[in-house]
Amino acid sequence: MFARIAYRRSLVLLTQRCLLNVSPNTKKLPQLSSQRLTLFQFRQFYQKRSESSTDATITRNIWNKIFGKYLLATNILSSGILMVIGDLVAQEIEYRRHHNELDEFDIKQERYDTKRVFRMFVVGCLQGPLHHYVYKWMDYAMPVRNVKNTLWKILIDQIFMSPACILIFFYSACYLEQRSVQDTNKELCDKFPIIYLMDWAMWPAAQYINFRYLDTKYRVMFVNVCTAVYNIFLSYMKHDY
Repeated sequence: MFARIAYRRSLVLLTQRCLLNVSPNTKKLPQLSSQRLTLFQFRQFYQKRSESSTDATITRNIWNKIFGKYLLATNILSSGILMVIGDLVAQEIEYRRHHNELDEFDIKQERYDTKRVFRMFVVGCLQGPLHHYVYKWMDYAMPVRNVKNTLWKILIDQIFMSPACILIFFYSACYLEQRSVQDTNKELCDKFPIIYLMDWAMWPAAQYINFRYLDTKYRVMFVNVCTAVYNIFLSYMKHDY
């Protein structure tokens, strides 16, 4: 402790002497003064580095909380938000495709349906806990990330998770639209084969990357990012097919 205080005192004295030795009229610094200035500059650099290290620590703490303590909330909100992003893209495509037809009949239509956006957010949030707990269970049951376990996880995801997510999507969306169970069942029977076939075409490759290379805490976020693209197709099948 005393050695540290003595070192700091000597550093301050060197800095003061350095500043006193510099004349305002001199263009070049003496060699000894420049060496002392180097110590002063090193101290400033160390302080700036400490500040940047503090900022990095704060960012790391926030990141660890998002994907640690509050992982369930992160997965739920990201599922809803990315579902909305996919639906907004689908609405934009629908609007541009039907824009010329609407102009011919002089029909005015809003670019985005805010009620539909809210419904898609709720539907996405409902799928978040399912992904969270099922992926957590699969990693607990098969912790080793080898090819065999990855293929088993993909099969579980495609055989059980995929139909469950499609059912949650249609029944929750139709419930929010205040449609009857009979109408929901009819729509589901008409559209389920195409959606499930598309699901098999897209998700096994994406889930191989997910289950083989990513940590458990990033699995749902990765799926949600891929789902933002997949939801363009899903939203089209639900509202415009």
